Amino acid sequence: MGVQGPLQVQGYDPCMDTGDILHVLDEADFSTKMRGYDPFEVDELLDRAGQEIKSLRSDLKSASDRADMAEARMEAELVPASEARAEAESTLSAAETDSRRIRAEAETEAEHIRDAAEVELRKVVDDGRRKLIAETEELVRARDAVRDDIDMDEQHIRAHCDRILSAIADLTRLAESIGMRSHNQAAGSGQTSPAGGWEPTGVGEPGHEF
Repeated sequence: MGVQGPLQVQGYDPCMDTGDILHVLDEADFSTKMRGYDPFEVDELLDRAGQEIKSLRSDLKSASDRADMAEARMEAELVPASEARAEAESTLSAAETDSRRIRAEAETEAEHIRDAAEVELRKVVDDGRRKLIAETEELVRARDAVRDDIDMDEQHIRAHCDRILSAIADLTRLAESIGMRSHNQAAGSGQTSPAGGWEPTGVGEPGHEF
């Protein structure tokens, strides 16, 4: 069998075809020539080509359907995941907001407590200082009063001692004076006292009281 030229199909131009190849194959009408292709072989080849194309198209459609189903399933799974992620992000954001708010409130409360404690501490210190100063002043006044009392007692004691010493001196002088006078009188008159001694005269006279 010689080399045959390209297979020719009546009414079919490959450069102008924009239809379905299966339709073209089904409707193809080949011309016959002497020493041309065997029509049965051509028909069989066309049938095989059509079946192959149908199988490929079926596989392609199945693959496309599976891809669509996978995409739909992925989208169906992604939607809850996206919603869960959005909810988690919202929850996290709310938690962070609450955390910042609670921290700010805690810091404010701690500052108020610290300020109140400082005020109370200053008050306690001031009250203690005033009380200590008052007690110290009271002790100083008591000490000064005791010193004044001691000084007064010392003055009284000194005055009393002075009076006693003065009285003793007066008595001593009086006794000496009386003794001298009695001695002189006894020497002049020769009289003695009933007890064998002399009796002083002028005892009990005004100006000679003990």
